[in-house]
This record gives sequence, structure tokens and C-alpha cells, in this order.
Amino acid sequence: MKVMITELDIDVVTRRTTSADAGTKEKNNEDPFANGLTNGVQQRLADQYAELFALFNRHAGRITRVTFWGLHDGRSWLNYWPSRRTNHPLLWDRSLQPKPALQAILSAASQGKLQVPKNKAP
Repeated sequence: MKVMITELDIDVVTRRTTSADAGTKEKNNEDPFANGLTNGVQQRLADQYAELFALFNRHAGRITRVTFWGLHDGRSWLNYWPSRRTNHPLLWDRSLQPKPALQAILSAASQGKLQVPKNKAP
């Protein structure tokens, strides 16, 4: 079976619930990353993306595509769900600068059989 990984992003804001109705339970005014990510959270995001792409490499023969859910942090749906807050789930920041997560993915992908497009900018 061939698999496509679609709508990939990683939410950096901790949720109170992981249930399907999180959107109705997460109405709060907390915005822990309004001024950007701490170095620790930035590194954790990069590590999580690297782990995912290492997994994708192990199954590269079955994965036909990996697509992300958005181009940069400023356009992410996670800025509005489950409540309005500043999120940083993607590979480019709001200024369209690459984040450490991008380099982590490129490094992890280069360790295996994944084909990384040459055009790396959004």
C-alpha cells in the first residue's frame, strides 16, 4: 500500500485536552509563544520533525509524498484553533526565515531514500 503524509504540522502549544472536541474545550486567553519560541521549544520542534522524517525514511518505499499544512507560521490554521493564539508549527517563521526544524528535516531526509526537492524556499 502506498501512503501520502498530508497536512503535516506540529502544534507547539500544549492543549488541555486531546479529545475530538478540543475546539470547544480550549477557549482560553493563554498565548505562551506570542513573542516567539524559546530555544528549548525550537529545539524540541526540530527534534520532533527529525524523528518523523527518520520514520518516513524507514518506510520510504511506501511513502509517495509528504506535504505540509501551510507555508509559514503566520498562515497556520493552528493560530486560530482550538482558540486564537500564536503558534509556530511549520518550517518557516512569520518573516519567511527557515527555522531549525527545516535543517533537521533536510538532515534526516538525507540519511535515507527520501527525495527532497531542490527548491527549499516557500
